Amino acid sequence: MKKQFKSVFIVILFVLWTAFSSILSGAVEPQSSYSEAIKEFEKFVEEQMALDKAPGLSVGFKKGDFIWTKGFGFSDLENEVPAKPENSYRLASITKTITAIAVLQLVEAGKIDLDAEVQTYVPYFPKKKWPVTVRLLLGHIGGISHYKNYDVEGHIKVHKNTKEALAIFQDFDLVAEPGTKYNYSSYGFNLLGAVIEEVSGQSYGAYIKKHIFDPLGMENSRMDDPEDLISNRVSGYRLIKSEVKNSEFVDVSSRFAAGGTRSTVVDLLRYTKGIIEGKLLKRQTWKLVFTSMATREGRFTGYGMGWGVRPWRGHFRVSHGGSQPETRTHLLIFPEENFSIAVASNLEGINLTPYVRRLAELVLEEDLDSLAYVSDTAEQVIYDNCAQVFSYGMSSLDWHGTHISKDETELAEAFSYFNKYVDKKSLKKDFKEIKKKIEEGLHPASKQALIKVGSFMAYTLKESLGEEKLQIYYQSGPLAFFSDYIKISKNWPSSRKNYKFPKSFAKLISGWEKDWTVTYTDYVRNLLITVNTDFDELGSKLKRTFSGVDLYPDFSRDMERAGYYHLWKDEIQNSLKIFNLNRELYPNSPLPFSNLAATYIWTGNVEEARKLFKKAFALNPDHPRVSLNEFRYLRRHLENAKKLKEIFALAKIFLELYPKNAELHKEIADIYLEAGQNEKAGIFYKKALELDPKLEEAKRKLEELGKEKKKLT
Repeated sequence: MKKQFKSVFIVILFVLWTAFSSILSGAVEPQSSYSEAIKEFEKFVEEQMALDKAPGLSVGFKKGDFIWTKGFGFSDLENEVPAKPENSYRLASITKTITAIAVLQLVEAGKIDLDAEVQTYVPYFPKKKWPVTVRLLLGHIGGISHYKNYDVEGHIKVHKNTKEALAIFQDFDLVAEPGTKYNYSSYGFNLLGAVIEEVSGQSYGAYIKKHIFDPLGMENSRMDDPEDLISNRVSGYRLIKSEVKNSEFVDVSSRFAAGGTRSTVVDLLRYTKGIIEGKLLKRQTWKLVFTSMATREGRFTGYGMGWGVRPWRGHFRVSHGGSQPETRTHLLIFPEENFSIAVASNLEGINLTPYVRRLAELVLEEDLDSLAYVSDTAEQVIYDNCAQVFSYGMSSLDWHGTHISKDETELAEAFSYFNKYVDKKSLKKDFKEIKKKIEEGLHPASKQALIKVGSFMAYTLKESLGEEKLQIYYQSGPLAFFSDYIKISKNWPSSRKNYKFPKSFAKLISGWEKDWTVTYTDYVRNLLITVNTDFDELGSKLKRTFSGVDLYPDFSRDMERAGYYHLWKDEIQNSLKIFNLNRELYPNSPLPFSNLAATYIWTGNVEEARKLFKKAFALNPDHPRVSLNEFRYLRRHLENAKKLKEIFALAKIFLELYPKNAELHKEIADIYLEAGQNEKAGIFYKKALELDPKLEEAKRKLEELGKEKKKLT
């Protein structure tokens, strides 16, 4: 008995020591470290899914060695089958990340030359007007078209092999000379899939299974096949006029290397683990993958080789989303933080960004979406640029480990660029031109001057204050970042004067920092605006907090989301209350004016809508809320509500804003065509072609209208 007790005691000691050692070594993070964040996120998901009318969602994150996954809602709504992390979703365009890795594995093996023409490997693909290389295809700057006629190409219901998939687009003209324009193209990645097959001698599916899925233990990742029995496959859904309906059946074999795979959230986290650990490719190749490509004119595209590459509040981030019938997916990686998120939903078209953002904020304990409003328009441009310099600078140091200037002369030129253009007086003299110069400062066209400034600032702060202090800037943001650098550089010798900011700029930063300290209170810091927020109470508190300062936190986008939720439900008074509060708080931002304009269009008050859209346009003609995408967004909601009269009114207003926009004329023609007004549709298609003779879809539809007219006569 004593021996048995002794043996048990030894086993217990061993288990305890093993667990304790694991915690000491950091190999396993205790679950309690994220328990509160997870609890808060679960509450958020339930509320957000109800707003989105999402049937099901699977989500997970990996931070260090800690992994959490969970399913919400239903994988099969009709049979009430609960969603779980092991559910199999179509990955859609996340497939492109897999294709890129496969191509680069073959590059490392010496079987593919990135700068070779694609016909070197796929000789049956027709030659084009200009050479199309593998490298350019990986970054969506190869000139290959995306879907031309989605009504046909997006609804294929039969299996396509590789040659049949390429035949869909092989005769399309290039949309631009390769290297000159970013044009997202699923067809370009299908072409890369053909390259993989021709070079490896294997099918695309067989290659990625052997060289990507199997090495990473992704046992439930595969090509999609509607005929196969796939365990835990979700049922797909869509919203039609705000009602949940079954997804249309589409066979995605024609999108094989661009969007033809499926996987689980569990497997996707295994995928991110392998990427973070530098598996599958050599380190220098990963650097290539995660470096944004640039057009020939010297503008970064924000897309590397198969991955979106953009900083997020100072963090180096790579990501990709996916969208197709039955699914919506999102994959996010912060490589240097050993942190990744995977989300998948069986509701096509759902916006997964709020889920990703909220989870990232809770895990990192940071406000990743902290924005600031400045009452002066020129100062707003300066602040926004400072936020970019901070984000790109911190991210650059994060990824490269040092600042990116080659020598002192180059660095001095970068600071000279900043001080010349990021200047209030200059903006007041020639706002449009100086704003353009500031925006160019983040791109190769200006030798990345502003990124060089930011990365040197981050490097200097790290060297002067230490790594721990540098990490705090992820929370404190751009103003503390600039303020501390200015303090450090204040007493530098004259030999370093070229790396300093002028006194006028330092004064501006100092004033802003004081404003931010006053307004970014605990209440504001922890504020989460939802559709259930008491906006009377919110307005009272924010007006009081923001009174008497020039710069303060910007919640206009959060209020926009809440206001639109009420608008689409025809709760007009709630919508107006929120949007009017938005306008009161942020009177120089185009966003609330555009929101109010949309509300008045919805209610049929066209004249008021016109005034408000024009006001928004006058404040900033480049703002997203007065863009063609905003027209499309509002049109879609008006169509769902069967508000045809209001759609035409909206179209007329946007024509006044953009009288020479060919795409807008084409889309208005589409509206007339759908309404059965063929004659008017023809007029707008003709006008679209006058404005842009290369608008192939307008040309095709005009030809179809001509054929239809001949039949009738």
